Amino acid sequence: MKTVLVLVTRAFATVALSALTLVNTQQAFARDVDYTNSEMAVFVTPGEPTQVQFPGEVSGGVKRKSSSLSLQYTKSDLVLFASEAISDQGEAIIVRLKDGRSFSVRVKRSSDEHARDDVVKVNDRVGALSGGDESEEPAYKERKFDYAPPSQVSGLVREMVLAAEFGKKGIAGYRPSDRFQGETILNDGTIRATIERIFIGANLWGYVIEAQNLLDQGQKINPASFRLDGTRAVSCSNWELAARPLTTEQEIAGKHKARIYVVTRARSGA
Repeated sequence: MKTVLVLVTRAFATVALSALTLVNTQQAFARDVDYTNSEMAVFVTPGEPTQVQFPGEVSGGVKRKSSSLSLQYTKSDLVLFASEAISDQGEAIIVRLKDGRSFSVRVKRSSDEHARDDVVKVNDRVGALSGGDESEEPAYKERKFDYAPPSQVSGLVREMVLAAEFGKKGIAGYRPSDRFQGETILNDGTIRATIERIFIGANLWGYVIEAQNLLDQGQKINPASFRLDGTRAVSCSNWELAARPLTTEQEIAGKHKARIYVVTRARSGA
C-alpha cells in the first residue's frame, strides 16, 4: 500500500512539474505579428521595456521631435521605452532595416484589453528575400508604394506631416517661410490657433498651424474654422482636443494641442 502511495505521489509531482514547465514555456513565447504593409500595433507600459524582433538588421528609426519614446536597437532587435507622456492614441514610428525595408509601427499604451508586449516577433513574408538564385532581387522591391508628389494636394499634406511630426528637412518645390511664425489666426475664447510654418509653392501653399484648447473641457475641432481663401484641403493630427492642462504632466502630454494642415491655392504676389 505504501509503495502504491509513493508511486502515485511521484506521478502527481511529475505531472505538476510538467504542467508548470509548460506554463512557463508558454509565457516565454513572443507574440508573432505578420506585417501586411500597414501600420502594426505594439503595446507598451511606461517605464518598462518592450522588445521588437525584426526580420533583418535594424539601421535606424524615425520618431517625432517631441517623442514620448526612447529607441534602442542592436542587430535585429529594437527595444522601446515609453514615458508617461504617451497618449491614448499612441505614437507612430518608422523602423528601417539595412536591406532597405521599412516598417510602420504604432506604439500604444497597454490596457486591460491589450496587455503589455514583452517580446514581439515581426514576420515579413511579402518582403522576405526571394529564394533560389542569389542574383535575384529581393521580393520586397516589388511592394513599393506610389505616393502622390508634393505638387498635388494629398502629397503636400503628407510632406507637411513628415516635416512637422518627424523632422523631415524641406519639401521639394516649396520654400519654407517662418515670417508669420507665432501669428494668431484664431482666438475665439475656446481655441487659440497660431501659424507654425508656411510652405510656399508655385501652385499651392501649405500652412502648418498649432491649435490649443482654452476650455476646461474637451472639444472637437471644426475644420470649417480653418478654411482660408482658396482652401483645397484641411487635415489634423487629432480632431478632438483634451481640456486645457492643469498639471505639469498634462502640459507635457500635450493632448490639448493639435497640428492642423491647410492647403490653399498659391497667393499672388508671394
